[in-house]
Amino acid sequence: MSLSRRRPLPLLIAGATAAALLLAGCSGGGDDGGGDPTPSASESTGAEVTEGSEGMPQASGQFGESPTFTFPDSAPPEGLQVDVLSEGDGPVVEPNAVVTANYYGIVWGSDTQFDDSYSRGAPSMFGLTQVVQGWTDGIPGHAVGSRLLISIPPDLGYGPQGGNPDAGIGAEDTIVFVIDVVETYNPGDAGQPDAAPTPEAADAPVVIDGALGEPVTFTIAEGAAEPTELTVIVLATGTGEPVASQQSVAVAYAFSYWDGSGTGSSWGWDGADPEGPFSAFAGQGTIVDATLDVPVGSRVLVLAPATEQAPASAAVIDVLGTA
Repeated sequence: MSLSRRRPLPLLIAGATAAALLLAGCSGGGDDGGGDPTPSASESTGAEVTEGSEGMPQASGQFGESPTFTFPDSAPPEGLQVDVLSEGDGPVVEPNAVVTANYYGIVWGSDTQFDDSYSRGAPSMFGLTQVVQGWTDGIPGHAVGSRLLISIPPDLGYGPQGGNPDAGIGAEDTIVFVIDVVETYNPGDAGQPDAAPTPEAADAPVVIDGALGEPVTFTIAEGAAEPTELTVIVLATGTGEPVASQQSVAVAYAFSYWDGSGTGSSWGWDGADPEGPFSAFAGQGTIVDATLDVPVGSRVLVLAPATEQAPASAAVIDVLGTA
């Protein structure tokens, strides 16, 4: 199992494009980690985070190593607890970011993990608005390269869903994680400033406000015809590795229905708060499918025809990274 949850706006984007992609809706696209997603959306609750509290378990190992836990005889401490086992020196994770992390999760007092990335041999990618509340509230403010020990009470973990019996997590269980923060993609992040513009960019039916490497808004060009088929236009080509099927992909985006009836943006649009980047597996029916075979760092325009569920739409997508 993983911690993944979905948030509404990227589902809106997927709804406008997935049918045209002839894919099976949005199913499966929200599992940004390596396992089995847990549903329902998460936004920061502003829960109080206590750091360096007494009564926390001991966790052995260095950054990048699978930990071993030793639990005290006492009951779990109350509330959300975060101990910094080692401090990184990379960028600080911001609210609503997408992070790549190694992690090991265990029920308080257990001797067996319910999920971990170390055994899979690679870190996993998660949107912090797509995970259990303890991650949403506990990880921001810490630097890439940090190793965190987080104790999550039931109300900020799996309690609201009645636990997770398949993982051996009860509705009243406190869960504990060691998390090694490997990378962050923050709400202000965009693609490569030096990505190479393509000839197709000059004929794109949108007028973009925002240089390469900067946040974007756009308008539909005057007189531009509604798309009648799905079209993916690479506006600028980055120098990273091309996105492969089944990779987790982090993207920044700006989105608008063709008739202007709805907009959204990871960067924020018209004064709205930034939604933060979106992440999903490529090839499973979400907007990130438009990045397949596109190098990391690129900027892409997706034009989607109207469906029974939504008007025609356009989205500008910056490919931030993969895992």
